[in-house]
Amino acid sequence: MKTKLIQWDYKIFEGRNSDNVQYNAQMPLLVKKGLQPLTAKDIMQYKLQAIQSNNKGEMNFWLNHYWDTVDGLAYHKGQLIVVPNSQELLNINPEIKLSDGSLILSPKQYKQLSKKNEVIKRDKIISEKELTKKQAKGHPIWLKLAQEDKSLLNEYVDAIFAKAKEVYDHDENMGIYLSSDQSKPVMIDWYIGDLCNRSIAGSAGSLDNHYCRLLGVRAQTLEEVLGKIAQQEGVTNPSEVRKALKFYRLYKDNFFIENVLKNIQ
Repeated sequence: MKTKLIQWDYKIFEGRNSDNVQYNAQMPLLVKKGLQPLTAKDIMQYKLQAIQSNNKGEMNFWLNHYWDTVDGLAYHKGQLIVVPNSQELLNINPEIKLSDGSLILSPKQYKQLSKKNEVIKRDKIISEKELTKKQAKGHPIWLKLAQEDKSLLNEYVDAIFAKAKEVYDHDENMGIYLSSDQSKPVMIDWYIGDLCNRSIAGSAGSLDNHYCRLLGVRAQTLEEVLGKIAQQEGVTNPSEVRKALKFYRLYKDNFFIENVLKNIQ
């Protein structure tokens, strides 16, 4: 199972093929390798690219498998908080205590997450059923999973619905499926379902009893990214390369620049 859409080194951590099937066992292995797990937005982008490529191999890789993410859902007392690139999930391991398969959050952790991320009321959204195209484009959970990128979400919905209709004659897709509330604040990961199972976004699994499938990409330094860009764009003029490196040295400690450029592929 391979893809050419990811240009950096990557590895699939698939619990199904080992004794450690769980998310809380596979994520530490991924992190130990120095890799970065994909977010829901990353997966949406790759699925969209696979459809647009019309390449059967790419579509099989991205559309015919479910994918776990590093995005979390913190939930408590009817409140839902989508947490992209969750540090809590990155730090998970089999020794950390769970509650009914979810990561236990302290009141302080939950409060901090609610300050950094929008709180969505569980009873105000459509869940536990498939969505129409209009509902998917306007769903607040999908917008959070797309990290507020409305253009990406709209394009993704159009592509997924068209392909699902073509292959399976599905008119409704992309349902949101949630874990049941607990007495304490907890967090679970989001996974994105395969096309056959209507490309759902699910958070109803279990971190310690779930056949996870994580994809880790080798983290790139900014200098490596610049070198890759220069190679792709055919920049061989020494003066241009020096300008790029000078830019890197000037701004390598700038948080904004680092985060903008580290995902360029």
